Amino acid sequence: MKQLNGFLARGLAVCALMVSGSAAQAESIAIEGVYAARADIPADVEVILIDRFRGDLGQDTELALTDILGGVFIRGEPYFDLITPGALRKAVVEVEGQDGTVISRPLEADAQLRGTVRSEVTERDVEPRIKRECAVRDEDGDCTERREIRIQCSELRVDVEPRLMLTASDGRQLYSNSAPRSETVRYCADDSSVPSSLAMANGMIDELVADIRSDLAPRESTRSIRVMERRRDLRRENRDAFRAAVGLVEDDVAAACAAFLALEEGNPDHVSVLFNNGLCLEWNGDLNGAEFYYRRALELDPGRDYPSDGMRRIGSRRKAEALLAQRGF
Repeated sequence: MKQLNGFLARGLAVCALMVSGSAAQAESIAIEGVYAARADIPADVEVILIDRFRGDLGQDTELALTDILGGVFIRGEPYFDLITPGALRKAVVEVEGQDGTVISRPLEADAQLRGTVRSEVTERDVEPRIKRECAVRDEDGDCTERREIRIQCSELRVDVEPRLMLTASDGRQLYSNSAPRSETVRYCADDSSVPSSLAMANGMIDELVADIRSDLAPRESTRSIRVMERRRDLRRENRDAFRAAVGLVEDDVAAACAAFLALEEGNPDHVSVLFNNGLCLEWNGDLNGAEFYYRRALELDPGRDYPSDGMRRIGSRRKAEALLAQRGF
């Protein structure tokens, strides 16, 4: 591949200096990219009306969702514009007509997010905790008689039931989340603290809105992906060079990639070499080249998790890029 040929010239000299190094520890390459949302939300959903949520946890969920969705930025730009019903009634947009005149018209939301979030708290007595303590001691302070004490214990359970829906302006349902959540905590009278049902509910709200954020919007992130270090079946004369290439990863990814490419000629069917070359291309932004190497690695070792995960990343990044292109990012 063209990108890997560029790595070769920069890295072979550095690789030669590393051949005599000690065995490398697990090394990773930082892969930057934008990954697709888990749900298929149309690209034209940009302005979302956040309606009033009902239920005892509705307002808390509404505020948390507004905060997390409003904080989604991709390449420095906000991904969603969020608006409340009151603000929407007053909002206008200016549109330039064919004759050059500018007219104002009411703003319309692309979608509406609404729903209900309720909780139920249940507390019941459970089997007591049995604790043994000294009842009688002799003159030397040694325990001569023990007794059992029954400590009262309880179980606190909090159930959170969301009923959330994102609908398009034409009424189509785009997304829903109604998966119940539950947490149970057992505690006893001699514990240093008593669990809080409010804290438990708030924790589940945080998990809920984090899931919704991952469902609705792509994520720009850097992922540390480990290179494959398995040297079995590698040509004996190349093992030190392979170890040296792995050792280069932490300080000079380009040199490491050049070294991995150089190893391919003598080891064209070695899964670690092929995967690492694919990872290098993914790092360099060549998704097609990365897919080529990941597929070759999987053909040789079907089901191997490293290249399988690589193929999933490539698919997610391509899906996200297609969506972002439609949005003008």
